[in-house]
Amino acid sequence: MPTSLPTLCGSMAAHPFRMAVEVHNAAYRKLRLDYTFVYFGIIDPEEGVKAIRALGIRGMNVSMPFKSAVIPFLDNLDSAAEAIGAVNTINNKDGVLTGYNTDFIGAMRALQEITELAGKKVAMLGAGGAARAVGYGLAESGADVTLFNRSVEKAEKVAADFNLQIGGTLDDFSRDDGFEILVNCTSIGFKTPDKSPVPPEKLNKDLVVMDAVFIPLETKLLREAKEAGCTTIPGVRMLLHQACGQVELYTGQNAPLEAMERAIEKAMKILS
Repeated sequence: MPTSLPTLCGSMAAHPFRMAVEVHNAAYRKLRLDYTFVYFGIIDPEEGVKAIRALGIRGMNVSMPFKSAVIPFLDNLDSAAEAIGAVNTINNKDGVLTGYNTDFIGAMRALQEITELAGKKVAMLGAGGAARAVGYGLAESGADVTLFNRSVEKAEKVAADFNLQIGGTLDDFSRDDGFEILVNCTSIGFKTPDKSPVPPEKLNKDLVVMDAVFIPLETKLLREAKEAGCTTIPGVRMLLHQACGQVELYTGQNAPLEAMERAIEKAMKILS
């Protein structure tokens, strides 16, 4: 019989998605930690949080639609998660549950691999949950952000919360306005490789283009941006770095980026 049980980490999700299991477990193997990551399909966020306490789960990823719903049942909330209004990570430290948001960390690290952000003129498309995380991160990084969304009224709330500018609807985005970075935070292109939020004639070679959509691996926006000579960042890069942020919270160690890259590349091949 074993003298100890592995430390349990996991993810609460309405629809379990195996990629996080592969990526997290690859990280723990590389770090030589006796951690095991599993998925928990749940329907009740309050009961899900109670299970973290009852089972002593070290860390729990949180997927939609529970990112805001879990907040009332936690002990503490990190300042970034509070500002964004969403938690994707619950860190259980000595029985105290603190909610974090590593989505914005993932987006910023993915962008900063390519470019500095302070003072850069950024066009951000969308005003949903992903846009709140990315908008917060860009504002904290000192970028000059203009928000475009199908509903300008919805965009006004995000813009007010993070001191962003409103550019109008998606159709109002223009290549002539001097933007240096374009970030798609809409769901346009998700599992629909023939759709893009921006027509190709609005792209130019001076843009850095990141798509938060990660399925397919190369969206139509990224294909057309690459053809226009843009530097492109796939959504899977943001996904990878947000997972690194979670591993760092759960283990207190630097995430093993290369091992996690290999795991996510393998998982994406299965999905594609």
